Amino acid sequence: MMKMNSSNYLLVLLFFFILNPLSALEHHDFPNDLAKGKERKRNKGLKICVISDLNSSYGSTNYADEVKSVIGRLNEIKPDLILCAGDMVAGQKSSLTEDNISAMWNSFKNAVLNPINELKIPFGFTIGNHDASPSYLLDRTLSQKFWLENKIATGLNFVDSSNYPFYYSYIKDDVFLMSWDAAGAKVNPEIYQWMEEQLSTKQAQKAKLRILIGHLPLYAIVDSKNKVGEVNEDPEKALKFFKKHGIDLYISGHQHAFYPAIKEGIRFLNAGCIGDGPRKLIANKTEAVKTYTIIKIPKRKALNFTYNTYDAKHNLEIDVKSLPDSVAGFNGNSIKDIK
Repeated sequence: MMKMNSSNYLLVLLFFFILNPLSALEHHDFPNDLAKGKERKRNKGLKICVISDLNSSYGSTNYADEVKSVIGRLNEIKPDLILCAGDMVAGQKSSLTEDNISAMWNSFKNAVLNPINELKIPFGFTIGNHDASPSYLLDRTLSQKFWLENKIATGLNFVDSSNYPFYYSYIKDDVFLMSWDAAGAKVNPEIYQWMEEQLSTKQAQKAKLRILIGHLPLYAIVDSKNKVGEVNEDPEKALKFFKKHGIDLYISGHQHAFYPAIKEGIRFLNAGCIGDGPRKLIANKTEAVKTYTIIKIPKRKALNFTYNTYDAKHNLEIDVKSLPDSVAGFNGNSIKDIK
């Protein structure tokens, strides 16, 4: 094969340009475009889609249109990770049999988990009260069975899954995430001990962000849940732990209302529902809507992450300015996070 020197190469390039100037120009720009593409990839942040409270009425194997719409939209959203803040099925009723509960989880798999798995998007979740309430042993047994059978389908990079699916940790692009068992108001002492151990690991210490997800929030934000048993039983203990061990964000569900809050430097995302029953914030007259949230974590300065939250029905962005500056629950105030 004849070697081509620089002069011959220039002649060939000139000849090719004369024959097809547009194509030659495109090829000439390609190395520069490739470099820009690599630069964009290096600077790419992490996009997380947060959904919560997918369930309909007790025992239902059907999902609302908004659930189907959001799941169907994921291919356009293209998140790097999906987080679900609990209540994926509609349990927590004593009359439900093993067959009923298994049918609900099978429906969840077909309607939610399989489509996500096909898109190869990792799926992190926390157990809700309708999934595995501490008072409903059959619910907990079948929830555990389902998630152990579908552990690989989550696509998660586990750090510790010895107590999965009730509490476990994983990592995604230098973000350290934990799910704790907040399906009920009480978080057991052994879970706090486990979290302390997890947050002392090299993965957690080196992470650019530490996120905890649990179903019940620390503070009440809606009227129907503004009472004991519907929030963490000791929010001040939890807040103190978060501060001491470097939790940057706590994501919760259960209240069925979107509200980003901040307290003593800790950010809180109260995720809205996409299933049945959106609720108004306490003392707020604005119509309740179903929502999902996109968290954007920049490659650098990860603490400056932002939220974009959308009406799940119309896909219109919620203006955070329209939310009240604070929400006064029976166990504490939530101050709006305006970042």
